[in-house]
Amino acid sequence: MANTDQKLVVTELDFAQIKTNLKNFLRDQQEFTDFDFEASGMSVLLDILAYNTHYMAFYNNMIANEMFLDTALLRDSVVSHAKMLGYTPVSSIAPRATINLQITRPAGNTQVSLTLPRFTRLQSTPLNGVSYTFVNTQAKTVNYDPTCNRFCFDDLYIYQGQPLTYTFVYNATNNPTQSFELPDDGIDTSTLEILVQESATSLKTERFTLATDATNVTSNSSVYFIDETRNGKYKIYFGDGVIGRSLTNGNIVVANYLRTDGAAANKSNAFSLIDSVGGFTSSIVFPIKAASGGNTQESVTKIRFSAPKAYVSNNRGVTKEDLIALINKNYPYFEAVNVWGGEENIPPVYGKVFIAAKPTLGFEITDSEKLDVINNVIKPASVVTVIPEFVDVDYNYLQVFAEVYYDATKTTRSADAIKSIVQTAIINFKNTELDNFNSRFKLSRMLRAIDDAETSISYSDAVTVIEKRIVPQLGAARNYTLDFGTPISREDPSYRIYSTPAFGQFDADGVLRKCFFEETPGSSSGVESITINSATGSYLTAPTISINGDGVGANAYPVIVNGKITQIVVDKPGVGYTTATALLYYQDEIDTSASLSVNMQGRFGTLRSYFFDNNNIKTTLDAEAGTIDYQLGKITLQEFDPFSIEDPLKIFRMVAKPETNNFESARSRIITIDEEDTNAINISVKSLS
Repeated sequence: MANTDQKLVVTELDFAQIKTNLKNFLRDQQEFTDFDFEASGMSVLLDILAYNTHYMAFYNNMIANEMFLDTALLRDSVVSHAKMLGYTPVSSIAPRATINLQITRPAGNTQVSLTLPRFTRLQSTPLNGVSYTFVNTQAKTVNYDPTCNRFCFDDLYIYQGQPLTYTFVYNATNNPTQSFELPDDGIDTSTLEILVQESATSLKTERFTLATDATNVTSNSSVYFIDETRNGKYKIYFGDGVIGRSLTNGNIVVANYLRTDGAAANKSNAFSLIDSVGGFTSSIVFPIKAASGGNTQESVTKIRFSAPKAYVSNNRGVTKEDLIALINKNYPYFEAVNVWGGEENIPPVYGKVFIAAKPTLGFEITDSEKLDVINNVIKPASVVTVIPEFVDVDYNYLQVFAEVYYDATKTTRSADAIKSIVQTAIINFKNTELDNFNSRFKLSRMLRAIDDAETSISYSDAVTVIEKRIVPQLGAARNYTLDFGTPISREDPSYRIYSTPAFGQFDADGVLRKCFFEETPGSSSGVESITINSATGSYLTAPTISINGDGVGANAYPVIVNGKITQIVVDKPGVGYTTATALLYYQDEIDTSASLSVNMQGRFGTLRSYFFDNNNIKTTLDAEAGTIDYQLGKITLQEFDPFSIEDPLKIFRMVAKPETNNFESARSRIITIDEEDTNAINISVKSLS
């Protein structure tokens, strides 16, 4: 008789454990007492049962995973869940460049306007051995410009890709869902244009637009919808007569779009016109901004991240999170976006919302890009009474000085090879930890990344300095404030505050000199304040304060109210003090009843400009060229009026060492490392053996 008290354990999922549980269960049955499960045909049956159980458990587990967005692995499943949230995965993205295109009008031609048709082709110069086709996606008409004797298409967006057209004839019997699959991979759906022709015998054509909000779609709306299919391609479909217009039998659907190579064409920055424009073939192309933003179809991981956020924002722009989601979804040419309300700004500006964005390539976005985002992305979805305003990103460029020590007995790599590995590790650290808004730099984390880069590295050390960049206006005296966003070191003997490159300025004799800024030594060592420890005397006339120390120039006076000293005001902090004492004199004698403490200055410093004369002697040009607020991390260049900047792009830099090894960014600030700057990463590799 069977032992009904013994139950089969069903919680195990491992094949071997399932088989063991089956054996234990059968051994407890009287029918199988003393049965040899290992040397019999029963062992084979148990293998089959265990395999089947294990297979079904795995299969059911995978099915359960695919039922939820957070755990689904298959792209079909993730896309389906995203669709339930009203989210369509982003397609491949065509790299976009900005150019000025000028078309020359032949002699004797009097044409006054010219239209650049949609999908006019340009070709890039070879990039990694490949030339790419770029086109404009919007037709544009300009008038003849007599100042340059050309038709000038300024700030023209061009997109990389091959223009393609597909035509579908609608048959209600064969295609009751009114859906049409676009056959190409690499489609940029943002370039998709859908035209519906009435029939083969009627050329009447109407443009249908993409429906982005079903609540605004009526039965007469000429809209189409788009979804990703199971094979990763895209299908378009039309309304049912209630939500959107329905097609009629015999309609011809024309789909125009770009098939792009995505990221491969990023950084293309020189172009020539392939097609003629209005019969004109002579042209000049001036690159304004290199191609950037190209990317492949949105990944499963990114869909899983973006779909819930898009659902929460629901195509509205009320909160700052809504606006970030809207911009990320509708404008793929930004690598990072931050939004903050006017009440969070410093100083507060009520009634505004501020946006800062880092482009996918380079550091600056153009004014036309800002207007494009505000007018086409933010305003249609945001609160009418709130004014959106773009703010330029405030970059803190890090310079890294790293020392790496390795054990040569643990590696076959050379010091140069290790140096290359460490540089890659620092760049990877920058890409993952920095290069974004609201990020935090921690030196310890960067050192850990360096130490983990190669097994032979024993330890490392590093110092970082922050570089601020401006483009001063030449020939105009202006004040420039550079905000480092963190306290900066005062008179560090190894890393004093300095400027680069040289700037041209005239000395007192009218000679043009190559000048630099530097932190004035001892300029921050004045008297900050004087504390009254005790002053019990009654004063009929104002006493005087005598400040004694190793510096010069400090002066202070007491404030008397009803015969009592209420405070002491330092009107001149002086310079060169490392220590100082203060005495109170009343009627030309020291008041021994008064006890005063001198508080040394340390917050503010002075910036001076200097040059080297014809005898290579360092000469001060302006002893008070600027101020330094060490505590707030701000440097102000006062009445800075350079004649020239010795940099091809006229970029001027101020460099300072942060007071701590941990600092963060907020609002419009981004901490980054400029990979194109050869001075950004400095590595010294030394062997311990």
